[in-house]
Amino acid sequence: MVQRQINWSLIDRVRTKNPIVLNLANLVTIDKVADAVSAVGASPIMSVEPTEADEMVTLADALSINLGTINKHQATQIKTVLRAATPLKPLVLDPVAVSAIPSRLEFAHLLLNDFHFDVIRGNASEIAALVEADNTSHGIDAGKVPNQVQIAKTCARRYHSIVVLTGETDIITDGQVIYENPFSAEMLTMNVGSGDMLSSIIAAFLGITSNTWDACIVATVLVSAAGVLANRYSVGLGSWQVQFFDQLSIMDTKALLEFFEESEEDYLD
Repeated sequence: MVQRQINWSLIDRVRTKNPIVLNLANLVTIDKVADAVSAVGASPIMSVEPTEADEMVTLADALSINLGTINKHQATQIKTVLRAATPLKPLVLDPVAVSAIPSRLEFAHLLLNDFHFDVIRGNASEIAALVEADNTSHGIDAGKVPNQVQIAKTCARRYHSIVVLTGETDIITDGQVIYENPFSAEMLTMNVGSGDMLSSIIAAFLGITSNTWDACIVATVLVSAAGVLANRYSVGLGSWQVQFFDQLSIMDTKALLEFFEESEEDYLD
């Protein structure tokens, strides 16, 4: 893992600045995404109407585009919003299930060819599909994907984006430098919408800094830390979800650094 000095105080800055995040959301997880964005101190807005694209983009500090429940209407809205946002606002793409459904992959490639996304956040199978690498998937979930670091780097270089490949070990790369998140929580993989929430939380951080690298790392570690801490106070998925949102709501820079110290003594050295 290559380390740079990371500005962890972005956590406090999001709560102070209260950026507005426009989410073109997965309808299955839209409530969770809105609550997660709110929990970290940002303001979520959702939209399903193409005619209000200009107004919504004007309001927003950053956008998260999720392909989880894509249909023809939403495809039109996504393209309309992206035309209004490019190159004015930072963009995150969450290419849900592109490894499993060819039409989704085709649409994702169309978007990536026509628009520039600051960040692409997906699981290993989704990122592999974007660069035609060998992969397997289990529905919307990742399967076994070899060479994940190289796949993430290839995707980042191809689309000139920072890639956040999430899984047992989260990999963040700009195509050259690699950051591997040292923390993980099994419940994050069980909870439907964990990736969707992270994509929009990354957008929240992009709304308050031009440092995309730091935004991706701080958002990803924040979500993982909240997941790990939630494990300590829960007995199953239901109570874990409550604790997870609680931890997202109360986590600040000081609390995250304390979590580092107790979890990985040498991490910040």
